[in-house]
Amino acid sequence: MKKIYSKVLVSAFVAACSFFGAQAEEVVVLQENFNKLEVLTEAGIHKYGKNPWTKTDAEGVEYQPNYTNIQADGNVADLNGWSSRTSYLYACQGFVRISKTNNGGDLISPKFASLTEATDVKLSWQGIGYSSVFNFNADGSYKSGGTHDYQYYGVTVLGAGEIEGAAKTTKVNYFDAEGKALVVDAAVVEIPSDCFITGDTLQAWGFEGTKNELTIKGATAETQVVFLSLIPKVKTTDYTTAEFPIATDAPHKVNKGANRVIFDNIKVSYNAISSAITDVTAAEEVKARKVIENGQIYIISGDKKYNMMGAEVK
Repeated sequence: MKKIYSKVLVSAFVAACSFFGAQAEEVVVLQENFNKLEVLTEAGIHKYGKNPWTKTDAEGVEYQPNYTNIQADGNVADLNGWSSRTSYLYACQGFVRISKTNNGGDLISPKFASLTEATDVKLSWQGIGYSSVFNFNADGSYKSGGTHDYQYYGVTVLGAGEIEGAAKTTKVNYFDAEGKALVVDAAVVEIPSDCFITGDTLQAWGFEGTKNELTIKGATAETQVVFLSLIPKVKTTDYTTAEFPIATDAPHKVNKGANRVIFDNIKVSYNAISSAITDVTAAEEVKARKVIENGQIYIISGDKKYNMMGAEVK
């Protein structure tokens, strides 16, 4: 009942704002497409490899440093404030990958520094599942490869805020900035079988199933979002459980001991209300307020009363 009542009040607020000339404007707290990883070397080729696999790409680049190497090489600025506590975060050309074959990884956002108070924000992003590299026969027919990783990963927050909108949640063994054990509540995201790397391209970026959205309730300037393997930095031979089973419609087969995921186009935002009522109140000194009478919501403006449809109530 409490949630329904809250939704009614929110709807009433939006309707009232609309009636008085208010508009909802998107405020972007954080937006990342990892374009700093598109940098070129002095020789005019990309610094980071284009492939999600650790093999030479068409430009002859195979540099896919993990977070430890990125720090050692002095390239932290290329990640634009994103980091890792596992070190199993890999920089590629215009996107990042977490985890390696037998180790789970993580991707930690910068803090939501622009927030000045607790705010409900929308988190959206794209996540692509990892498949082994495809190999073809001389005639172009399929030879091998395309085995895809375990199809679930987690999303959690550090600092203030709780995630809402997840179909499933689970406890994940993680750790804090000092390396001490930490158990977090994570939203579980399932990657559709058609949203894994295909062939030798990342054409999956165009697939609708890679797009995800959640709400973080009560985020503050200290909040960070984390994308992580369901078992970060713990070697395992099998991630599957009765609750999170292996996909039965995988195009080839599933590597149930690996949990590599590719991320891009991450955004955190919220809707702010900007009202045009100030001009009215300044000119006519009319004050508006919301009241509830007999369970009905009304707007009082001056000596007149209006319902939530904008009609005057006599």
